[in-house]
Amino acid sequence: MNLELIKKSESYVKSILSERCSDKYKYHNYYHVQKVVEAAKTISESEKLTDDEKEIIILACLFHDIGYIDICEGHELKSCAYARNFLKNENYPERNILQIESCILATKIPQNPKNKLEMIVCDADLHHLGSDDFLEVGNNLRREIEFTHNTDFTDEGWLEKTISFNKSHSYFTDYAKQFYGIKKELNVQYLEMMLAREKIKNNSTL
Repeated sequence: MNLELIKKSESYVKSILSERCSDKYKYHNYYHVQKVVEAAKTISESEKLTDDEKEIIILACLFHDIGYIDICEGHELKSCAYARNFLKNENYPERNILQIESCILATKIPQNPKNKLEMIVCDADLHHLGSDDFLEVGNNLRREIEFTHNTDFTDEGWLEKTISFNKSHSYFTDYAKQFYGIKKELNVQYLEMMLAREKIKNNSTL
């Protein structure tokens, strides 16, 4: 595994996001990138991967959201362009760059991974759905969407949107299904309870 390249990539992505990403981006920021990389490493440990494959996954996770500095919708293609330009300058093999691009593109919602590496990156990208801090992460995403789309969600509307998304989503790797999937189901149940309370509160004010 090329640890020097990974370190250079980390510094590059961190620098770009810090300099050009609005502080209104409460979700798509370098902290999110770090958490996705950590999750990807954890999931990768449960798979029989080569060092080369692990390297591709880490690099894909590092670059997967960098396109947000330019555009929200379709940022995956922009992220691929940034990854390609940086990695070509590092004389990184073309076949590996193509795999990294495929992993990044697979994270586009709805996710559609075609192989193990893409599955790992996709599961890492949305691992928070099955985490203990899902509410905090979700609230950060809400604030970001409200800013980028110049809109406001009611609490009831956001809960409905979140529940719908969670129910439409499925993890792909065995590790994620076991360690994130079960927790995600519990999180959905909690969200449904919050929604029921919100509807009762809203009805009582009518």
